[in-house]
Amino acid sequence: MLCPVEKTFRGQFPKGPYIVVSNHSSYLDTVFMYRVVPDYFLFIGKGELLKWPLFSLFFRKQDIPVQRDSSRNAYQALQKAYEAIDRGEVVALYPEGTIPADSPRMKPFKNGAFKMAIDKQVPIVPITWVNVYKVMKDPSEFTEYSLPQAVSVVIHQPIETKGLSEEDLVNLRSRVFEAIDSALHPDYRKKP
Repeated sequence: MLCPVEKTFRGQFPKGPYIVVSNHSSYLDTVFMYRVVPDYFLFIGKGELLKWPLFSLFFRKQDIPVQRDSSRNAYQALQKAYEAIDRGEVVALYPEGTIPADSPRMKPFKNGAFKMAIDKQVPIVPITWVNVYKVMKDPSEFTEYSLPQAVSVVIHQPIETKGLSEEDLVNLRSRVFEAIDSALHPDYRKKP
């Protein structure tokens, strides 16, 4: 891809299983994730990726696609993620659910990753993609800027969930959001 990945560690990856949660600012976030996470992981992502030749090569066999228009399929995907965690594997996902139109600003997070972490009592590793949005935002937009360049990523301190319950979900979601948001350029951070 001609894009070296420059990693900044504010924390270390724990021993699996754990859940990787990151902002989503480019269709290449997932590709670069394989250069960052040291353990085998399953990625939960939109099922439409199976239609794209570049992504379907690795996504079809080893990851968990979600058909977002089907609540039954979403439930089945969640069950596959629970089973992966039970096997000691790592699960990665984007809690925004999609790439925000004003990326790298983040959209509010959905609850799935945080419910899963609490249910399974596994840590969450927040990851911030600082500038990958400059590499490829939308592959269907041929006029979209896309430049090979160094990709900066920040790996944050894991956030423990042992002892947390459903009542802690909103606070956990906020803590992870704030960790990821803290590494973005000030112009793109959530306004207080």
